[in-house]
Amino acid sequence: MSSALVTGAHGFVGTHVRAELSGRGWDVTSLGRAERTDATYVRHDLAADPADTLADRLADLKPDVIFHLAASPAFKAAGGDPTALVADAVSATFNLCRAMVVAGSKARLLVAGSSAQYGALPRELNPVTEDAPCRPVNAYGHAKAAAESTALAFAATGAIDVIPVRAFNHIGPGEPPTTVASAFARRIADVRAELSDTVTVGDLDAVRDFTDVRDIAAGYAELAERGEPGRLYNLCSGREATVGDVLEALLVAGGLDRSVVRVTDPPSGATNRPGSIPYQVGSPARVRAEIGWSAKRSLADSARDLLDAVEKAGRP
Repeated sequence: MSSALVTGAHGFVGTHVRAELSGRGWDVTSLGRAERTDATYVRHDLAADPADTLADRLADLKPDVIFHLAASPAFKAAGGDPTALVADAVSATFNLCRAMVVAGSKARLLVAGSSAQYGALPRELNPVTEDAPCRPVNAYGHAKAAAESTALAFAATGAIDVIPVRAFNHIGPGEPPTTVASAFARRIADVRAELSDTVTVGDLDAVRDFTDVRDIAAGYAELAERGEPGRLYNLCSGREATVGDVLEALLVAGGLDRSVVRVTDPPSGATNRPGSIPYQVGSPARVRAEIGWSAKRSLADSARDLLDAVEKAGRP
């Protein structure tokens, strides 16, 4: 049996990664900032708590793999200050890597990056491969790029093994309400519950590569088991879909049609504003050829399960 430590284990992606690993027979320990009573949970703030404290826990746990999925709440807490997001991401990753070195950990570190690191590349560079340049256009992309570079700096010394992964847009059950698909699902659920009679939406033309979060979780597990340290991997479906396609899939899942949709006019120049990415589709060729992973679930499957989860959970 393999053992894993998962940072950010109770977030959207972390919840599915824990389930995936447990289903494969892994012994999973979670790590996070919040207070929890789980016996397999370690309370530790990677960005703020001493690395030596975590080193002691790593020495005891001796995980085979560390999945670094933790995302930062610092951006909202700092009133949207992008430097706080970057600083938090770098501090958390630096302290984790430092703790591994101090503990003499032999764990493989999988660093969950993002397609936001690639930024708004021209259409001719799509589908985006791992050889594409990184040109992040927002704070999140810069934070993920900085965290990845921090981990790779430690790997360059030979102290730890790192597998950097850049996952493209996720969709599926448990998705937070801040994402476009989840926001649509909640509005559709309101119509179905007769709490509203319209689904209000904005720009539907942006193109993304949506991959079911459960497929992403399986990809992380496969890469942990068979990925090559130091080699970058994209996790994506390779399928392009507009935001409108996501809306349509959710409407179909809810038994509704476009008659309930009200499209608001986006602000002038919204698709060209700083930080916008009008078109981005990834290439899964490397991970498919070298690891054998590919996305299994369709957009329709993901939309159905997302809407079902939203309705079962009820509105916050």
